[in-house]
Amino acid sequence: MYIPSTTLFRLQGLLSAFSGSMTSTESQRFLFGGTSPWVTSLTNWTAVDDRVRGGSSQSYFSPITNTTNVRFSGTLDTKTLGGAGFASQTTTGSNIWDLSSYEGLIVDVLKGDGKVYTIIVKDEVPDSKRDDGREQSSVSWEYDFETPMTGMELKDGLKVRIPWNAFKATYRGREKKDAAPLKTKEIKRFSLMMRSFFEKQDGEFDIVLASISAVRTEIAVTHR
Repeated sequence: MYIPSTTLFRLQGLLSAFSGSMTSTESQRFLFGGTSPWVTSLTNWTAVDDRVRGGSSQSYFSPITNTTNVRFSGTLDTKTLGGAGFASQTTTGSNIWDLSSYEGLIVDVLKGDGKVYTIIVKDEVPDSKRDDGREQSSVSWEYDFETPMTGMELKDGLKVRIPWNAFKATYRGREKKDAAPLKTKEIKRFSLMMRSFFEKQDGEFDIVLASISAVRTEIAVTHR
C-alpha cells in the first residue's frame, strides 16, 4: 500500500501530539455525525471532482439507512488526466465554525478500504466566483490518512486524531510554506478527498464515517 512520504511525516507528528492525551477528560464537538447527524447536513455538501478540469472521477456522500453514519464512495479515474485525478465532497454555504478553543479534529472511520484519503479545512473563501460559477482558489489546509483494508465495519472504528499543527498549507496542490497561520476561529470549509498521488491509487473507493468532530484536551499539543 502506497503512503506518501508527507503522510508518514505527518503521522509521526500525529502520534507525538496525541499519544497519551486522548483521555476521558476530553470533550468533543460533533461537527458532522454523532449529535449532528449526517442526514441533516448532507444538503450542505457537494461534489467537487476532477470533472471540473475535464476528468472522469466521481464521488458520493450517502447516508446509511437506520444509522447516523455516511458512506464516502465513488470512482477515481487517473487515465483521463494523464495520471492525475481527484474526487471530493466539500461543504457549501456561509457557515463559519469557531474551533479556536479546540486542539484539533477527530475523523471516526468505521469501514476502510486500505487507501489514503485527505481531509481539508479552509479559513478563507473568496467572495468572487470564477466565470464558470466555481469558487476562486484559496489556501487549503490538508492532512492525509490511511484507512485499514476491511470489508466490514470495524468493531471500535478508527479514530484519526489530527492536531491543528499537523495540517499542511497548500495552494493549487502545491505546499505553501509562507502561508499565514490557520485561523481556527474562522473555519469556512471542510472537504474529504480521494486523489491519485499521481497514479499511486485509482479505481473504486469506499469508506464509512461515523463522524468528524473537534476535540478539546487538557494536555497541550506537542508541535512536530
